[in-house]
Formats: sequence, C-alpha cells, structure tokens
Amino acid sequence: MSDSETVFREEAAEHLDNLEQALLRLDVIPNDAEQINIAFRAMHTIKGSSGMVGFDHLSEFTHHLETLFEQVRSGQLVLTAKMINLVLECKDQIESLLKSPVPENTQIEYSLGLVSRLQQVTEVSSPVYEQQAGTDCIDELTGPRCYSILVRPAVTAFTDGMDVLPLIRELQELGACGISLRLEGAPEDPELCALELLILIVTDASENTLRDVFLFVCDDWDIELSLLSPDAFRRNIDSLSAAGWLTGERVKALYALAPEVRIQGRDAADQLAPQGTTPSQPTITSRANESELSIKVPQRKLDALMDQVGELVILQARLDQLAISREDDIIGELAEELDRLSNNLRETTFDIRMLPIGSTFGRFRRLVRDLSRELGKNVALETAGAGTELDKVVLDKLADPLVHLLRNSLDHGIELPEARLAAGKPESGTIRLEAAHEQGRIIIRISDDGAGLDAGRILEKARDNGLVGQDATPDTDAIYNLIFEPGFSTAAKVSDVSGRGVGMDVVRTSIESLQGRVQLQSEPGAGTVITISLPMTLAIIDGLMVAVSGERFVIPLGVVDECIETLASESSRDNGTRLVRHRDGLVPSLRLREWFAVAGQQPVIEQTVIVHVDNERFGITVDEVIGHSQTVIKSLGRLYRDAEGVMGATILGNGGIAMILDVAELVDDINSTAA
Repeated sequence: MSDSETVFREEAAEHLDNLEQALLRLDVIPNDAEQINIAFRAMHTIKGSSGMVGFDHLSEFTHHLETLFEQVRSGQLVLTAKMINLVLECKDQIESLLKSPVPENTQIEYSLGLVSRLQQVTEVSSPVYEQQAGTDCIDELTGPRCYSILVRPAVTAFTDGMDVLPLIRELQELGACGISLRLEGAPEDPELCALELLILIVTDASENTLRDVFLFVCDDWDIELSLLSPDAFRRNIDSLSAAGWLTGERVKALYALAPEVRIQGRDAADQLAPQGTTPSQPTITSRANESELSIKVPQRKLDALMDQVGELVILQARLDQLAISREDDIIGELAEELDRLSNNLRETTFDIRMLPIGSTFGRFRRLVRDLSRELGKNVALETAGAGTELDKVVLDKLADPLVHLLRNSLDHGIELPEARLAAGKPESGTIRLEAAHEQGRIIIRISDDGAGLDAGRILEKARDNGLVGQDATPDTDAIYNLIFEPGFSTAAKVSDVSGRGVGMDVVRTSIESLQGRVQLQSEPGAGTVITISLPMTLAIIDGLMVAVSGERFVIPLGVVDECIETLASESSRDNGTRLVRHRDGLVPSLRLREWFAVAGQQPVIEQTVIVHVDNERFGITVDEVIGHSQTVIKSLGRLYRDAEGVMGATILGNGGIAMILDVAELVDDINSTAA
C-alpha cells in the first residue's frame, strides 16, 4: 500500500466520522446549514481525493452524494429522515469501498443500487426561493459571471501526491476556462513544486461552488478567487498577456467570452490585482495558520515513545539510588536534573497520548439511533464531559464495553412508548452518557430513565441457573450485581440485540483488565445508573513505595489518603484482615505481610496506609513507607497473571522488582472475607 493511499484512507475515515455526526444532528434539526455544509464538504473532499489516488469507483459513487447535498444546500431539496437513512447506508458503503481501489463485483452492484435510490431523490426538483409577502428579498446573482483564480500549490504538493489536473477538470465542468501557468523561480530540489496557475472562468456556478473545488487543498495551498466585471475581465486579459501569463490565442478566446458576462445584484471586483502589483504577488487568503497545524503519528510510534520514556524513568530511579548510596554531590545534581527532564518528558508524552473521550461518544449516536428504531422505541442520547481526556490505549479498549452497556440500556432499560405513557413518563426515553475527572481517575456514567432492574426476576433467574442457593436471600445490591455473571440473562428469547448471556460479564472483565471498576445502581420505575472508574493511563503512574521486610510494593498514589502508625500487637484474622482505629472510628485493614506470606521480623510499630475506593476507606498495613515513586507498569507473566491483589510490577532503581497493588481487588477481598 502506497503512502498516499494510507493518508487518503485516514483522512477519509475522519471525513466519514464528520459526515455521520452531521447527519445525526440533522436528524434532529434538518435545516441546520452548518451541518449541511459539513456533510457536503466531507463528500466533496472524499470525491476529489479518491480520484487522485486511483479509487475511481469510490469517486464516482461519492459524486452522487455530493450532488444530493449540493441540492440540499441550495434549497432544491429538503432533507428528510428517509434521506438521512439512505445517506447513512451510503456512508457504510464508502467504508467498504475504502478497503481497495478496485471493488469486488458485489460491492459494485450494491453501489449501483444505492446510486439508483440517490438519483430518485436528486432528480426530484422543487421550487425553492419563493418571495413571501412582507419579507425582504435578497437580490441573487443571475447569468454567467467571470472569476479569476490564482493558485499556488504547496511546495510539497508533488511529494504529497497531489495533482492539479483533477481540479482543472472539475473547473472545466463548471464553465469555459482559460488556464495559464508558469514557474515561480527554479527550485534546487526537483521534487519541490514551484508551479503557479491563473485560471479565468466564465460560469453560472456560485462563488462557494468554485471554492469547494479547492476544498481539500485550501489549507495548504494559496488560493485567491476574485469576481470580475466585463471591463475588469478584459483589462486583466491585457495585463496578464503583457506579464507573460497568456498567449495570443488564449487572449482572443477569452476576449470572445467577455461580452457574455453579466453582473447583477452586487458590485464586482474591479481588478484582479491592485495597481502597482503584478499577478505574481498575490495576497495569501487561504493558508492555514501555521501555529494551528497538526500532524498524524502512527500509534506504534506513540507506543514506542512511551516505552522509551518508561526506560528513562527506570534509569532515573537507578541514578537516584546511586547518588544516595555514594553521597556524591555531582551525581546528586545530575540526578536532580535528569529527574526534572524525565518528569517534563513524561508529562509531554502523556499529553500527546491523551484524547478527548468525546471522540468515542460520537460513534454511539448512530448506535442509539439505529437500534432504537429497530426496537420500536423513541430514545434520545445525551452526552456531557466530551472534553474529558484519557490515554488513547484506555480509550480504544473502552469502546466495546460502552457499546454493550448502551445496547443493554436500550433493550432492557428503556420501555416501549406505550408502556412509558402508561407509567406517566414522556413517550421518548433518555440515555445519558457523561465523563469527568474525579480524584485523579476517569469516571464514566451511563444512566437511563427506564424501568430499572427487577430484583425479583433477577434472583429467580439466578436461582434457576444455580448462581444463588434456593434459600439464600442476598441484599438488593448483590442481586443487581448478578447480571455481571457469565451466561446470565433475563431475556425471554434470544434476539440480535440480547439474550445470549454475554455482554455484561464482558463489560466487567474488560473494565477490570484496565484496572477499573464498574458499579450499578437502580431504582425500579426510575432507571439505572452504571458507573465506570478508570485510571487515566496504563503506562506510568505515581505511586507510594512501601516495604514489608525486604519486599517492595507500590500503592497507586491516586487512592492514598494518609498514613498512620499502628501496633503490631493488634491481632488479625486468619486472612490477615483486622480493624484499626482511625479518627474516632474503625477502618477495616489488611496486613500485606500475612496476605502475601512474607517472611521476616515484624516491627513493633507498623505503618497503615489509608486508601479509598469509591466512598469507602480501608487500610493497608506495611512495615515501612518509603515515599513517592514514579512507577512504570510492566505486565506480569503467565505464572503470576492471576495473582489476587496485584495489577502489575515495576523495575526498581537497584534492578529489583516491586509489585503494584490492585487496591480495588484487595478491598473486594476484605469485604468478601468480612461478610
């Protein structure tokens, strides 16, 4: 695959995302001009770019979509829900056509079917601009008009694989053109573009239509477009001929066009360029602000950068250890400087990898729209906190669990319209998806105003499946959490949406693999709230280093509240748990020495680290608290993968290993053993 094809596919995917989001907004506000323009530009750009990289069938297919949105934009068509459904089908087809420049026969047949349906829509014309009594009438431009277009491609146009010929051909379809070109200097590098073009065109097309021709290059190329009066048109023919832009034959041809040009409704530009300047000195009007430019970087390169930063953090820890052991001031100064630089580099690398969670929210609007129609329900998706950022690795792995949760809310949570009306609720249900930063973690909530969970039905199903004893009477929260058990489902029959007993257990497994937690709250008749708590990154964390005899452990700093002294004489249960006094209260605590069976002499006075998980506090008792540590998370091997209470390991400055504690899992174990 060539680099140009790779870049095209990446950019096309972004444009398709923009198209889908625009369509979903237009489904709510059909006449939103901004969203119509976004959809048109997406199709126009894909059409032009696909033709330039050899995706000819795709270019022809998107041309019909471009035509539809041009008619909507000009007011010849009114966008309906049926049209939006059709365009969404076409969007899915474009994603399929992006896989190869030469589509398969089945893809071509499907494209032809969609094109036929599009043509049935676009061939229906209707009067648009009707003057209403008592309203102002805007004087529109009528008849052919003449424009001059000065084009300077970016110097990297050749190496970027861009070609001006498709643009010229598209302009020629809009009207009669006179095209001249020359070189601006002679670059030393033959791969650099020094081409300049002047295009004079007589057309009935609007100025916006002409600018749309250059839509996918306007950020990088200099484009100057001017509307000319007939007299200015002739004068510029003469001046451009004298400047060497036009030959004698083209002068005659363009002069022949001038008498046909009429300008109505507004004054035209009198000249192509101000007096005292030449056409080789255009005003830059379309160049993007250099400070706002961005570049695309493959994920593997970001992962490699993070790995290198992790190694640097380990090296910095080793240098700190060396400075302490040798008591060398010079090494100590170097260690401090390296510590500062590595911290800055770590924060910069994190910032590069952080993405707004709203980029994931967008894809769910289509899911809710399509599935609610399939189920015969009226459901609106509300989102909040789209700007909340988290690591791209976490974000990518979060998509599937959120899909399962949304599908579950749509199928099991939101009632049918008649049931909602009977219950005194609005006919349309609401699912709310929101994200926020809380206490150094990402909190995501999925809530609905549906029927809520039926605890009695869940318990009955769990007893039938053998998950709960016939005589057991668990509390409501425990009953609700049964839906996360593998194979559990309360659906009466298997459908395309649910009933197979998979989904919610996958959600919990996926979230826990990200060192996260999932909680569920429900109120019968009022709805359900599912809360997901996640770390901001899975690569490097700030931790509190603690020790038990010669063993080192790391507690994630985000869950640490404070450290207190406790007495070793206080006995604990067989599993290592006990109650410790804290602020006039008792807090359940766990001795790491006993939990992990660490040998060695127990100190008389121990240190207990008070941590929090959600709204509960717990203690982790150790021999010694060493202090803050930047921790590079390393995955455990197969032998230790299922070790309870451990999320990973890190390499210490002296080459040793420290286990990183999974505090949430330890707390669950404390609760289960205390029950």
